Amino acid sequence: MMHYRGKVFRPPFEENSLLIEATVGCSRDKCAFCSLYHDTPFAPSPMEDIESDIRFIGRNRTLFKRVFLVGGDPFALPFNRLQRIGELVGDQLPRVESIGCYASVRNILAKTPEQLSELAKLGYSGLNIGLETGLDDVLEFMDKGNTVDEAREALARLNEAGIPFTLNLVMGLAGAGRGIENARANAAVVNEAQPQLIIVTALNVWPGTKLHDYVEASEFIPPTLREIIEEEVAFLRATELDDTFFFGMHELNPIRVNGALPQDRDFLASELEAGMDRFPTHQLNAEVRQIIRENGLIRRTGRTT
Repeated sequence: MMHYRGKVFRPPFEENSLLIEATVGCSRDKCAFCSLYHDTPFAPSPMEDIESDIRFIGRNRTLFKRVFLVGGDPFALPFNRLQRIGELVGDQLPRVESIGCYASVRNILAKTPEQLSELAKLGYSGLNIGLETGLDDVLEFMDKGNTVDEAREALARLNEAGIPFTLNLVMGLAGAGRGIENARANAAVVNEAQPQLIIVTALNVWPGTKLHDYVEASEFIPPTLREIIEEEVAFLRATELDDTFFFGMHELNPIRVNGALPQDRDFLASELEAGMDRFPTHQLNAEVRQIIRENGLIRRTGRTT
């Protein structure tokens, strides 16, 4: 029997991965736009439970090729704990080729370059990181807990260590009137970092978050549907990437596209622009959360490569 004590979330690309709980909750749980772990205090999973789960899977000779450690950000665990997990996976699950998890800028910077290189040798790869935005004032307002320069440093360390990673971006996080500025700032960070994968999500203001309170108090004005789509187009057109997959298929995205960059960049941008033309003007000029409430999310298109 596997041990799962907290909520289990995983990125869409981990659907075929072996999910092993390494932590519960989020080590910070302060981001203004997120409420996923508000009712789950952060705690490391007992090492004996992790070992038991890995040995249980090993005895059953499963065909998993990847392990994804679940929890808000398992990379917050000390190096020695992550090292031990990597060694156990290598010993008990010889078919596994890589180990991924959610990670934050803060807990990447907490590891030395030497420690990151050692984790890379143990198979850590495809860390999933919430970059969210490339604007410092937005990171501060959203209480993300790091600066843009710190994000750049963390991603540079991962590249130096040989650990590929995914970056998550929230379209609209800078608020009304700042979409193009946010798109260009995001592209600047992404072009420098050259991630393996980019996941974009349209902003939605969830009840129970600090951001929801800010909106109610008129301290934050959410963007319109038009601004969300135009920001994604501007971001794509500003990218200069060598080999990155772009995933814009989240259920919150009003127009869903995916493809490879750089080769599909113009195609994806054109699909977003064409999709925008299919919305009536009153919807384009409304907040995206209003469109979600009234009509659901509408368009799905893209290219699989």
